[in-house]
Amino acid sequence: MSEVKHRSQLYFQFPVQSPAKLELQLAQAVRNTEAACVLLCDAAPMHEDYASKLIDLVQGCGVACLIDGDIALAEDLGADGVHLSADPDTYKHARAKLGESANIGVNCGLSRHDAMTLAELGADYVAFTPPPEAGIDGVDQCAEMISWWAELFVVPCVAWNVATAGDAARFAALGADFVAPPARLWHEQNPLQLIADIDSAMRQARMAA
Repeated sequence: MSEVKHRSQLYFQFPVQSPAKLELQLAQAVRNTEAACVLLCDAAPMHEDYASKLIDLVQGCGVACLIDGDIALAEDLGADGVHLSADPDTYKHARAKLGESANIGVNCGLSRHDAMTLAELGADYVAFTPPPEAGIDGVDQCAEMISWWAELFVVPCVAWNVATAGDAARFAALGADFVAPPARLWHEQNPLQLIADIDSAMRQARMAA
């Protein structure tokens, strides 16, 4: 098993268009795990009042709260930053609008070129994710990317859309700084148990290294 170079933490993707009960579950998840960030996503247009309420909740727990793709909304609501696709011009615009202190991360798919380009521009993290149809081969490709990045670069990396505890443990062991379960997890029958399983697997992976 590869040496764990970073203390992997959870990165939650939270769908804003969700039943109200999930707000309480989000608060529980943030408080009961080693969470680093919550990304508000899956709502276009996003309900600003509810998004603002969620930002206050997350930030009140001492965790960063980002907006998916909407730079203006992140600025208006006082979010900690944004999560973007790997486009240099969009990144530059976000940095100019939100400032140097904002957390601006980029999703690079499985592109080494995009990851290196955006990291050089100043992105706060790069996220690696295989296409949905890639299956097990995609998970293996993502693991290869995480291992490569963690070995060579200082900019944090995120393993994106990690659906199982086993995969979360694998990415944590390879050096992923953050592990992001998919947003759909919140619509499962018992999301808090799934989150607890993922969090436990990541802790065990760190201890075993």
